[in-house]
Amino acid sequence: MKIVIIEDEFFSAEKLSFLLRKINPRIEVMAILPSVEKCLGWFRNNPEPDLIFSDIQLEDKESFELFRQLPIEAPIIYTTAYSNYALQAFKQNSIDYLLKPIDPDELQAALKKYEDQTYRLGKKGLRFTPEKPREEFRERFLVKKGNSLSVVRISEVAYFKSDQKLSFLITFDNGRYIIESTLDQLTDQVDARKFNRISRNRLISLDCIRKIHHHFNGRLRLELDPPEEEEVFVSRERVQTFKDWLNS
Repeated sequence: MKIVIIEDEFFSAEKLSFLLRKINPRIEVMAILPSVEKCLGWFRNNPEPDLIFSDIQLEDKESFELFRQLPIEAPIIYTTAYSNYALQAFKQNSIDYLLKPIDPDELQAALKKYEDQTYRLGKKGLRFTPEKPREEFRERFLVKKGNSLSVVRISEVAYFKSDQKLSFLITFDNGRYIIESTLDQLTDQVDARKFNRISRNRLISLDCIRKIHHHFNGRLRLELDPPEEEEVFVSRERVQTFKDWLNS
């Protein structure tokens, strides 16, 4: 299932993306768009998703303006902190209306409502039809070792990190390799049950965590295996999502 998230709060979008992949690992987030202007550019140059999650108050205008300007057929689940937009939302191609902070059970119920309607109506109603099975997660990486190439399996990966616009893969035996994928791409390619984006520059596996320490300013400090020379932190904005991941 291909999804677009329209949301101007970065960490709200990240949490929604995490919850969606937790509910259904086959969900693919095609784009996260913060404004009507960026939405207009994206939808004019890309195929429509199966489903849209949209906040209403964006950084430039209300998202209703997007749907007034473009004939978008994809169904919409609205996500907002305000209840007073409900009537206007349901005049659009709306499946459901979720109030922030989003409750995981309500989110799952909204997805179930979407699936029920799309399977019932098919192409004559909402556009979604069942997808063919595909490989769910990235299983291996081709890396350079000296003058030769080698394959690293995902089970060997301790964590990924970015540094000076380069992405690195680090294995449990402390192999360190430059890879082409960005951390944003990797976050969508790996199993969200086993890997967590703890900061903008680090994506870690559950098995690489040795110890967790409380740190000032609401952050958590991690000891990883293999260890890093610099201290590794879970950013303050991602601490709750990180705890939810550990508890899942």
